[in-house]
Amino acid sequence: ELTRQSSSVQALEDELSSLRRSNTEMRNKRRMAEDSIPIHQAVANEKIAEVDEIQSRHVRNLPKIKRELSLHGLMTNIKWDYNQTSVLAGEISMPGRMVHKRFVIDKEDFGEFEIAERLWDLIDG
Repeated sequence: ELTRQSSSVQALEDELSSLRRSNTEMRNKRRMAEDSIPIHQAVANEKIAEVDEIQSRHVRNLPKIKRELSLHGLMTNIKWDYNQTSVLAGEISMPGRMVHKRFVIDKEDFGEFEIAERLWDLIDG
């Protein structure tokens, strides 16, 4: 009986020792994780600042972009249909020649040069 109790105590002591090692390892991991929080937070703050700067730059450029698109539309007589996202679509109006055409160009079927050529052909009438 004493031998059985003795081996039972030894097993419990081994388990206690294992749990203490595990506890120490977990504390070390927790300490390392807590130590790394300020570093990761600083990196995250830098990234947030970069995103804020990019958004601010876009907001500042928005009036310029709108003006340029408006001028482009006046020069080419193209009114783009921005609701069409998978194709280039819009209307070309040339009141002097009494021409009004709708167009749709599938971006998947043509390269950039070919799209530009088709648009110029439409503008030229």
